[in-house]
Amino acid sequence: AKIGIYNITNKINGKCYIGQSRNIESRWKHEKAGQVNSHLKKSFEKYGIENFSFEIIEECDRSKLNELEDYWQDFYKAKEFGYSIK
Repeated sequence: AKIGIYNITNKINGKCYIGQSRNIESRWKHEKAGQVNSHLKKSFEKYGIENFSFEIIEECDRSKLNELEDYWQDFYKAKEFGYSIK
């Protein structure tokens, strides 16, 4: 399983969600099933899941997940202008 940081982007308004996972491939399945934060879930319902892209930003060691998630959330301004909350 791939460990790392991923990005879910709303193709309509450009807002994104940066997350971490110990199994990135299965994480997208859970996100699409609605197992996400309330902001992202509402946007899935409003815009349709087909209007969101999913990409792996960086694979890393499990010990780096929190540090890299914070870095990429800052880089993409995902807390200020996106769906990430922390």
